[in-house]
Amino acid sequence: MRPGSAAARRPAPHRGESSGTSERDDSEASVIRRRLETLAIRAGSLSPTVHIEGDDTLILDVTGCARLFHGEWNLLRQAMEAVARRDVQVRGAIADTLGAAWALAHAHPDAAVIAEPGQTAAYVAPLPVWSLRIDRASVAMLDCMGVETVEALLHLPRSSLAMRFGDDWLDRLDGALGDLPEVPVPFRPRPAVSRGVEFGAPTDRRDVLGEGLCAALRELCGELERRVAGVCHLFVTFNCPDVVTEEGTQTRSAVLEVNLSRPTRSAAHLRSLLFVRLETLRLPAPADALTVWAPNLEPLDDRQEELFETGARQARALADLVDRLTVRLGPAVVVRGEARSEHQPEQAFRYVSLVDASLPATTRPAALGPRRGRKAGETASPLPAVCVCRPLRLAALPLEIAATSVIPDGPPIAFRLHGRQHRIAASIGPERIETGWWRGPHLRRDYYRVTTDDGRHCWLFRQRDGGRWFLHGWFD
Repeated sequence: MRPGSAAARRPAPHRGESSGTSERDDSEASVIRRRLETLAIRAGSLSPTVHIEGDDTLILDVTGCARLFHGEWNLLRQAMEAVARRDVQVRGAIADTLGAAWALAHAHPDAAVIAEPGQTAAYVAPLPVWSLRIDRASVAMLDCMGVETVEALLHLPRSSLAMRFGDDWLDRLDGALGDLPEVPVPFRPRPAVSRGVEFGAPTDRRDVLGEGLCAALRELCGELERRVAGVCHLFVTFNCPDVVTEEGTQTRSAVLEVNLSRPTRSAAHLRSLLFVRLETLRLPAPADALTVWAPNLEPLDDRQEELFETGARQARALADLVDRLTVRLGPAVVVRGEARSEHQPEQAFRYVSLVDASLPATTRPAALGPRRGRKAGETASPLPAVCVCRPLRLAALPLEIAATSVIPDGPPIAFRLHGRQHRIAASIGPERIETGWWRGPHLRRDYYRVTTDDGRHCWLFRQRDGGRWFLHGWFD
C-alpha cells in the first residue's frame, strides 16, 4: 500500500492577533472546508480512495496507480500542481503507510518527497515527534525529557510510553511504521440542499431579514420533506454588496450557524433557533440576499406514532430543549459526562458537547451535570472497570475530616464532619491510588469504603504523605 499525502495549508494568525468576529470565523472555516472537499472530489481522478484528514490534508491511496501516470514522481507532481493552481500552498509525500506519508508531507525539509518502499522507518526517524499526529501536551512533555525526534522516541520502553501517554498514542507510532494497519476512510460527498432569497434593496432591518429567513426555511424544509431527510447542521449566509478597493474586489458576508442534537426538518423549530442568533447578528453592511444551506443530510423517516406512544414525543421535546439551550449558551456549555479509564477519581470522567462532536472533550473536577450526545450511529461505551466500585456522588473537592484509627496506617473507626461525630460500623480497604510523576503533583492515597452506624456509605481516603483524612464521595 502506497498512500500519498498532499497537504493544502493556509497561514494561521500570529500569536495574539485577532482573526475577526465569530461569524467571520465560522464563514472562513466553512469556506476552507468546502474548498478542501472540492479538492477531494477532483483528486478522484488520481486515486479511487481519497480521505480528508483534519482541515488541511488530503490522503490518497495510490496503490497500483503509479503505472497509469508513468511513475510515482509524475503522479505526485500532477497532484501538487493541481492544488497549486488554486493558489494554495502545497506539500506532498508518498510512503508505505498513511502515518508516514502525513509525517513526511508536514515535517520533511523538502516540499515533495517519496520514501523508498520498505524504508519507512529510516525516513520517519529524523522527523520531529509532532509529525506522528500526537497532541501538543505530549509533545511538550517529551520535549522536556529531551525527546525531540521519532528516532529518540523509539529508544524508550514501550511499557513506559503506554503508561504515560496511553495506547492510542502508541497506535500513531505503530501506524506510521507499518506495525499497525491504518485504512483511510474514503471521502464521499453527501447531498447538500440550499435555498436563497434576494431582497429588493440592501437592508439591515431585522423584520425584513426575518421574513426572508422564514421564506427560505419554508422552501428548504419542503425540499427536505420530499427527500425524506433532515439536517443536524444548518447555516445562513447573508451576502452584502462587494466593496472595490485598491487591492481588488472584496466580498463581504456574515454567517449564522446552528448545531442540532438530532435531525429535524421542522421549519418552526429551525426558525426559533435562528431568530435567537439573528438578534445578535452584526452585518458588515446591509445585506442584499441570504442563503439557507445544509452541508449534509440525515435520514429522517416519516413514521406514524401509536395512539398511546409518548416516548418519541418526549425524546423530541428533550432534543428541542437541548437545541434551545445550545443556541443561547453555546455548544461548549451544554454537555454530558463521559467515563474515562482513569484511576484518579478527579480525572475519571470528561465532558463532551451534546451537539458538536468537533469540540474537544474537557476534563474538569466535578460539578457540571452529566449528559451529552454522541455522533450519529455511535453507541455508548461501557463504563471502565475501574469505575465499578466508585461512589455515585463525588465531592467537587475532597472534604477534609478529622478521623481516628486504632493503628496509624489502619482503617478508620470514626470521623467528624461539620461538627458531628460518625462512628464506623464496617470498612473495606484500603484501595491504594498513586499517580505518576509526569502527571504533576504526586498523589498517594489509601481509600476506604465505610459504613457508619446510621447506615451511610461513604468513601474516605488518607493521604499517605502527611496522614490527613478526606471524605471524597457517597455511595447512597
